[in-house]
Amino acid sequence: MGLKKILFLPFLFFIFSSVSYQAQSLASLKGTVTDASNKEAVIGATVFDLKDKSHGTATDLDGNYQLRLSHGVHTIICTSIGMQADTFAVFFDSSKVSVHNFLLQSSATQLQTMVISAGKYEQKLDEITVSMEVIKPKLIENKNSTNIKGVLNQVPGLNILDGEPQIRGGSGFNFGVGSRVAILIDGLPALGGDGGRLEWNFIPLENVEQVEVIKGASSVTYGSSALSGSINVRTAYAKDEAITKFSVSTGEYDIPSGENTKWWPGIANFSSTSFMHSEKIGQLDLVIGGMGIYDHGYIGPQPPPKTTRTDTLVNDNQVGEQTGRVNLNLRYRPLSNPNLNYGINGNFMYTSNNVSLVWDSSGSNIYRSFPNTMTLQKQQIFYVDPFVNYYSKTGWNQSFRTRYFYSQNDYGYNGNTTTFNHSYVIYSEYQLTKTLDNGINLTGGISMSQTYAWSGIPVSGILPKNHLQNYAGYVQADKKLWKKLNTSLGFREETFIMNDQKIVTKPIFRTGLNYQLAQASFLRASFGQGYRYPSITEKYIETNIGGFPVFANPNLNPESSWNAEIGMKQGFKINNFTGFLDVAAFWQEYQNTIEITYGCWGHNQPFPWVPPNPVNGFEYLNTGATEVRGIEVSLPGEGKISRNLTIDVLADYTYTLPQAMNPNYVYAKDSAGNKMSYASNSTNTANNILKYRFQHIAKIDLQLTYKKYFIGGDWRYYSYMQNIDALFYSPTVNDIFGIQQYREAHNSGINVFDARIGMDVTKRCKAAFVVNNLTNLEYSLRPLKIEPPRTFAIRLTFNLGA
Repeated sequence: MGLKKILFLPFLFFIFSSVSYQAQSLASLKGTVTDASNKEAVIGATVFDLKDKSHGTATDLDGNYQLRLSHGVHTIICTSIGMQADTFAVFFDSSKVSVHNFLLQSSATQLQTMVISAGKYEQKLDEITVSMEVIKPKLIENKNSTNIKGVLNQVPGLNILDGEPQIRGGSGFNFGVGSRVAILIDGLPALGGDGGRLEWNFIPLENVEQVEVIKGASSVTYGSSALSGSINVRTAYAKDEAITKFSVSTGEYDIPSGENTKWWPGIANFSSTSFMHSEKIGQLDLVIGGMGIYDHGYIGPQPPPKTTRTDTLVNDNQVGEQTGRVNLNLRYRPLSNPNLNYGINGNFMYTSNNVSLVWDSSGSNIYRSFPNTMTLQKQQIFYVDPFVNYYSKTGWNQSFRTRYFYSQNDYGYNGNTTTFNHSYVIYSEYQLTKTLDNGINLTGGISMSQTYAWSGIPVSGILPKNHLQNYAGYVQADKKLWKKLNTSLGFREETFIMNDQKIVTKPIFRTGLNYQLAQASFLRASFGQGYRYPSITEKYIETNIGGFPVFANPNLNPESSWNAEIGMKQGFKINNFTGFLDVAAFWQEYQNTIEITYGCWGHNQPFPWVPPNPVNGFEYLNTGATEVRGIEVSLPGEGKISRNLTIDVLADYTYTLPQAMNPNYVYAKDSAGNKMSYASNSTNTANNILKYRFQHIAKIDLQLTYKKYFIGGDWRYYSYMQNIDALFYSPTVNDIFGIQQYREAHNSGINVFDARIGMDVTKRCKAAFVVNNLTNLEYSLRPLKIEPPRTFAIRLTFNLGA
């Protein structure tokens, strides 16, 4: 008992106040407070008299309480963080002892959220051993997002830099290739087979159950690419009641704040529509949804006066985006075997848009692309997921899931295809879970993926073909000790074979602890290893996208990492507002860090538009050891300010110290004899800060709801990006793009504000007006890429219900 008293952390403890009582004996009320979900004692629950809220007590380590009361009628209330309050009335007419036991139900708060991503089985969010954030559909709807990027940018510790996810500074910018964050849809990989990148519009936003973001190495559970974390989008299956939702939105880009920077005539508009229907038809669960998008765009093609190659000219009216997507979830539950279900999921998308890498100049043409660096892109992407789940009577739960993922990309100008690639991935996974008699939750599985990619520069009209094989086995054990301590231990072994050459095998481990100090106090610590095998694009593909030659590097090695973290989640309640303060300190180290590097490189085959070897361009290289240390503080909360006024808030701050561990290490020499190192390729080496990182990021999303009306907004702060590639400060490049002068003139942090207002028009119709970039700030997060000016949008959502 002594140890438990030392570890016990009271947080809402009522001290008996001295109250003037009549000269009479007091009655006594005592009992226990228990959690209805698991019948465990609730520690630190508050029990008080409604007539005198200062006259109360708190439960002890065994959930017991005792309250002294005067004669008469009393209304007694019992409350606890994350639980629904319970009330009962009692009458005392003598100095007797009365017993009443409270059984509290969990309330729908963040701590009661169930998640799957951490251990590949359902767990309470408060019991997992790693840092995880959960996004619910409510925030997606409120922000009027056509893809999930805008919502993910509000997640603590996560930033989307020109389409690339960064978790806690674990990655910089790699031209959209080789993500260090695993992106999954329903637990299965959703990254492209050749370049390991994601098209964000491909995620079925209209049918999201929740989004789970793990921060820190997740390779044990999700394999390669989960080097610094994972994003798992869980789609929904049909509920007992049929649901039909339909939404439509339209808006426009405002005139940019910079003088003479508007390149489009008239209005630059955008619009989208989406639908989702789900219902149970007998034993069949059906979900079907889709989305259509038109976006004029805010980045225009090269200015006509500077164009010298008319064969690559892109016209103003060609840069808009047109996207269509349809998704389907089918699950059948046979009556003859209630422990069995099987089905198929699918998602299909076609899109036509543009790829723009660098602006024309930092002046009036900042919203235009430099000549020959914008290409038109047509994409076809789809996946089909057959699956079978079987839950045996002995507790062994088995699942077999597969995914066929296909993508095709055509790049060109004026409707003429000049570069194209296509790939497909066949992924299969068998998983087995069981809770053993000793309370250990065991999860294990094997997986296999076969990736075929045809990409690069055609040789005699034939695209180079590459084949990547991956085989893996994993096991994870989770056990709860003494009803308070959750423990986790996991192991995975990965094997890779590229083009039937060298076999590479890597074992990785993870472990973690989560100790419940009190009813809403959780202390966690974890250690995990990560591993990422290079994508096919990084190792073997030579191409030219947007005017930039990219060369192959068959000698590129895998990168690995480890991540350690200690964190504390503390619940609190102020009147009717419930919140959770989460503080975490983390340390990550990376070996063989992969970065794209500019130099004078040789290549295997000549490009048709440049002389033979060597030539300046980009190549992916192992650049040595790096580390990222930092702290993160987040505060999600919700509650009532008054009877009809509620508040929802999500606030966070992340500080990172991303550093090169050996800044003078020469990791390569190019064909011209130039030595490549962190120091030689950086614009600012102070404190050895890595390139393309924000050291300070702060965010707040706030919404007030009064009856059927709501008003809200968000604020995001990005500190100045200290270090970028030295190439951009070279006289030749800087004279063209003006990047050095632009950064010197914008050398402070960036503050971005969004706002929204809306109402429930009827019980089945909701209207919202959304303004993003409220101040119409001209700002750049990724150097040489300007962010959108202010936008206005109106959104109508219809929920037709059953």
